Amino acid sequence: MQFNDTTTKMGIIQDCEMLLAMTDGNISGNATLIKIFTRLINSWYRRVNSIIWEVTGDWEYDDSNWTDLPIATTDLVDEQQDYEIPSTAQKVDRVEVKDSEGNYQLITPIDKSQIKTSAMTEFEETSGMPIYYDLLGRSLFLYPKPDAASVTLTAGLKIYVSRDVDAFLYTDTTKEPGFVSNFHRILSLGASYDYAFSYEMGTKANFLKGQINELREELRDFYGARHRAMPVRISPKRRNYL
Repeated sequence: MQFNDTTTKMGIIQDCEMLLAMTDGNISGNATLIKIFTRLINSWYRRVNSIIWEVTGDWEYDDSNWTDLPIATTDLVDEQQDYEIPSTAQKVDRVEVKDSEGNYQLITPIDKSQIKTSAMTEFEETSGMPIYYDLLGRSLFLYPKPDAASVTLTAGLKIYVSRDVDAFLYTDTTKEPGFVSNFHRILSLGASYDYAFSYEMGTKANFLKGQINELREELRDFYGARHRAMPVRISPKRRNYL
């Protein structure tokens, strides 16, 4: 389902107009309402993203609107411990560091609560090849700090992430949600529900809520079953949430 289809009237915005018994163009032709509904649709887009992550476990879902892989690579800096995580990342799934021979090595996630016998500033304080990482805010800390003699600095840090949706802009037209098309309507239902609830349209809001709940369960069943059909893979045992 396209975002805003004023020609065939099959877009998400047009579905919102229909669900709320508005006339054609009430949202798409209103400079204020189109921005309001874009915000509401994006809020539900992120909720759908969260549901899919929840039911797919270690199968890595990614919004299909992104044109690159959810992998970030950056240079290491000699003796630098902390590195900024990409702004679109919601979870860090895996971290690798390139050794002095140019081969990436998987490193292990830790948490400061696991370091019970020393201060964090004293933990793995001798620079070398990093073997652990910790997440703090939007930063990733390497332990020990990379040493130029032990690592390859160029493109030396690789991070695999689960990332945010590629959100809609109010000017979008043909762009579609980045999940299976069977469930695109949950975005128009959700945005219409939020609008109806805000304006005390009780009967309409209750109807929309029922439709959302039904479609949400179908979404969970679909992606959950799709995950179970995937072959077993080797993956980190622990996930880290930003």
